[in-house]
Amino acid sequence: MMQVYFLLVRLKEIAEVRSGHSFRGSIKETLDGNGFVIQTRDQSADGRMDWSNLIRTDVAGRKEPEWLQAGDVIFAARGIRNLASWISENDLSGLALPVICSPHYFQIRFDSTTALLPEFLAWQLNQSVAQRYFQQSAEGTMQVSIRRSVLEETPITIPPIEIQRKVVALSQRAHREEQIYQELIELRQMEMQAIANHVLNEQIKNKR
Repeated sequence: MMQVYFLLVRLKEIAEVRSGHSFRGSIKETLDGNGFVIQTRDQSADGRMDWSNLIRTDVAGRKEPEWLQAGDVIFAARGIRNLASWISENDLSGLALPVICSPHYFQIRFDSTTALLPEFLAWQLNQSVAQRYFQQSAEGTMQVSIRRSVLEETPITIPPIEIQRKVVALSQRAHREEQIYQELIELRQMEMQAIANHVLNEQIKNKR
């Protein structure tokens, strides 16, 4: 039986971690802005991004903004949830303008020669092992904050690429099943509400 080797590294050994774009004051929506911005409100509880609700704004600075690229992973360093999301080519191709992430995020970019799928890295950062590490290292109570040095020191397991693909596929399948179950629950709730309205309205009519 062939032995399978797993590589254990620190995130900083395989990737560069940058802070999100710094804005002067609050982020304001601008109809003729030069880019979109990802904020923590755009990230769901399972780390998925709502691309349809990104706001357009003026992205300015002394140097060229660090626009997100396909294969990047972003990590919510501040807020209630400290989750990661990966950026795919399909995500970016559906937008008319480039995208940056707000300063509440860290932007993770690793060399394409690294044998690590960005979607697997995002999945791993969202699992209980990494989440416990973040909770132990977090600062603050209501608004938790993760320092860049903490994220850079995160232990990362790199299994063979075939195993990574299988894990990602299984995770995507599980997410789709959750969506289907949720849709069925909502349909059943609507059905029961319709039955309740019919029965109760009939009862009211009969009393008249």
